[in-house]
Amino acid sequence: MNREYAKRYGEEWVFECAAQFADFAEARGHHPVSLAVAWVAAHPDVTCPIIGALNLAQLTPSLQALDIEMTAELRAEISRLSRQPAPANDRSEAENSA
Repeated sequence: MNREYAKRYGEEWVFECAAQFADFAEARGHHPVSLAVAWVAAHPDVTCPIIGALNLAQLTPSLQALDIEMTAELRAEISRLSRQPAPANDRSEAENSA
């Protein structure tokens, strides 16, 4: 794992949050990827979620996000599953120290 990603995402609470989110999505009949993409797409500061896939099996859940009605209530409920992470500014810090 990349050292900077490990520093940013390696804390235990991140893994716990991911597990809670997966359970939350599946309890509502959604694939976790579908719900995550729908959540990002509904963010007011996001113009378009960026998805990536190596094959059709990976692409399908991302595209199924289009079938999820992301209400304000659902978006807020998902947002409450996680605390606000620190800004991802380590890239600019690494560039400035080089």
